[in-house]
Amino acid sequence: MQNLTATRVVIPGVVGPYDGHVDLGTHWNGYAQPLFTLDTVRQIATDTQTLADECGFDSVITAHVIDGDPGHEGEPRSVVLVVNWQWWEQGNGAKNVTHISEPTADGLYGLGGSSWCWEFQIWDCRCEEKNPWHVAVCECGQPRDMQAAVPDGMRATRVCVDGPATYPAFVVKHARYGQRVTPYFTLDTVRQLADDTQKAAAQYDPHSAETIHVLDTAPDAAGDRSTLVLHADWAKECDEGPADAAKVVVPNEYGLYPVGPDWHWSFASWWCACETDNAWHDDQCSACGMTHAEQPKKGLDAATWKVGRLLRTLAPEATSALVDLTNLARIYAVDAGDTELDMADDTGPFDTETLGAADEALRQTLDDAEPADLAAAGWEPVADDESAHLYRITFPAPRP
Repeated sequence: MQNLTATRVVIPGVVGPYDGHVDLGTHWNGYAQPLFTLDTVRQIATDTQTLADECGFDSVITAHVIDGDPGHEGEPRSVVLVVNWQWWEQGNGAKNVTHISEPTADGLYGLGGSSWCWEFQIWDCRCEEKNPWHVAVCECGQPRDMQAAVPDGMRATRVCVDGPATYPAFVVKHARYGQRVTPYFTLDTVRQLADDTQKAAAQYDPHSAETIHVLDTAPDAAGDRSTLVLHADWAKECDEGPADAAKVVVPNEYGLYPVGPDWHWSFASWWCACETDNAWHDDQCSACGMTHAEQPKKGLDAATWKVGRLLRTLAPEATSALVDLTNLARIYAVDAGDTELDMADDTGPFDTETLGAADEALRQTLDDAEPADLAAAGWEPVADDESAHLYRITFPAPRP
């Protein structure tokens, strides 16, 4: 399914949501044009016909699936129809109110792509950002599958062990940052752990590795599967035999799996713009109070924030600065509203060390910056007879 993205769509207040696939580069008047599996089409057909029974067929477009006998080679044969009943009264006749949806090469069907107002289902992150369903991880770093209700006595967070990879998990509330923790994972995350541990074992030393495995049965009549999670310790297999090397990981009452409870799991962290390390689940920085969602998203935004923080340690009233980007970037002037502050080392509020640190914060960020980046970050060019590269940067409002 090249160029297609798995997502969920809905016609708000009418039908859905449904699993579907979309080409994110294609739309109709701003609405999605989803493709559905035949099973999903059957559900849409049931829902639209039920809606027509309740509201009247003249106000509802209905979907229908007509099944025939299997073909010569036993393949299923189905015809998918969409009927726009309101056109009937306009004298269009049965042929003109009916549209046959042909399946794609992947066996997917488009329904109402150029007339139905399909929208992406939205999920709300804890940071209050709204994301379309196919965006699995919010910009703040929280994944979609961690937005479900948190079990009593636990918190949603991210954890890591012996490497940069982090995983969404649930951990008891009394666990503290810097301590070892025992995380519990959803089955989707366990599948990712299985993939990662098996790849690591193949890459490094399979004889001493520990790997996770997820075994699924074939789906039953309702489409449900039974799942078994195994934890294999291959060092034990060499020393003590396979019976002691593998153990079943049993989910708790919430369906969460305690994978690797004896591994050195710890909380993942996020770095604040003020250069403070915080546990992933702590929404506010412990040093400056800025939330995870409020963190500067781009390097130049972060530079503005850092410069403002440095200068405000000595001049809390500072609101903006003029920066000269000729040769090495430097702070040219600092203002408090419409008043320019004294920059002299012996008479003003600033010292050489603080101004030097602010200059360095600018230089570290500006190495790869383009003029368009400056404009996007809100850096305003200022006309000046002595410098052709003078900009005003306005600091974010101080936190209460």
